[in-house]
Amino acid sequence: MFYASCHQRQDQAQNVNDIAIFEQPLPKNMILHSTFVYIEEGYFQCLWEASDVDIIQQYITTTLGDVCLHDYYSVDPITAIA
Repeated sequence: MFYASCHQRQDQAQNVNDIAIFEQPLPKNMILHSTFVYIEEGYFQCLWEASDVDIIQQYITTTLGDVCLHDYYSVDPITAIA
């Protein structure tokens, strides 16, 4: 399954590029395909592939904590436009 995660930084003084780099290794059962960073907005999105969104949520919560507000949704690879 494919999922997107959206992350809005909490502290406007923090560089979003520093947040968008996941320093923890990814679990073997998930793939990060792309990261889209919007510097001025302090926002970034990620496109993931995993068996379940819970795996992604757990990884992000462990890696980023409460530095950002997070949102997740599934992506239909058939109807998605790249």
